[in-house]
Amino acid sequence: MPEPVVDGTLAILGEPTPAEQRISPHTEQILGRAPRTFDDWARRHIHAFR
Repeated sequence: MPEPVVDGTLAILGEPTPAEQRISPHTEQILGRAPRTFDDWARRHIHAFR
């Protein structure tokens, strides 16, 4: 994505509110497990980016 598009999109969206950052309690019910962090996902899938 070109940098001006990224900058424009982020300017429109702004910073997420605390309510938007909250993980829904339904996440665990849907996944059947506790949600994981982005860091955990990245570590598990780093091989796909090498």
